[in-house]
Amino acid sequence: MNVYEAIAARRTIRDFDTKPLDRRVLERMLTAGLQAPSHDHMRQWRTILVEDRATREALVAFFHKDWTDEALVRWLDDAGMEDERQRGMYRDAVPKQASMILDAGALVIPCFREDEPLLGEKTTLHQLNAFASMWAALENILIAGASEGVLGVTKIISSPEERDHIRTTLGIPDDYEIPCYLALGYPRADTVWHKQVPVDIKDVLCVDRWT
Repeated sequence: MNVYEAIAARRTIRDFDTKPLDRRVLERMLTAGLQAPSHDHMRQWRTILVEDRATREALVAFFHKDWTDEALVRWLDDAGMEDERQRGMYRDAVPKQASMILDAGALVIPCFREDEPLLGEKTTLHQLNAFASMWAALENILIAGASEGVLGVTKIISSPEERDHIRTTLGIPDDYEIPCYLALGYPRADTVWHKQVPVDIKDVLCVDRWT
């Protein structure tokens, strides 16, 4: 599979098969992440692989809730979502936030060194460089995974309180930030596949100035 094929094969899934993820495959994927550029050239990254089921349960206990269909529709309405493709994706995704983390063949918690508060009153784009570098590494991992038949999903850390819960549960020091959960594995036979909104490069490419 060449790089363009791997990018095309990179999909988000939340329904994981029980097939275990080979550690050698996972290490190849994580190594691809380490080959991403880092803003300061120091690659001050750490990766925590959470294999213990009880630890995963402790992590998801912070945010897990049982969604009724009525509550989910109300949440979508409050969020102002009108596009049916977008609503369909969220209606499938939101109730699976806990199960995808519990069932994934590998649960990875990426961390990056950040001495200053990531989101402060005077945060500049320059201060977000370490955060951006971490996401470049994550995309490398997901593209490498697609070439191996391994797919995944990220769950963004939605609040300082959730971050602190992860930090306490896993013993992560204060000078490291946590951008997301990264759940990886093989797709289940009944995986729900959502299509991205189609975009043609000819419709979004501007030359020399905004048009």
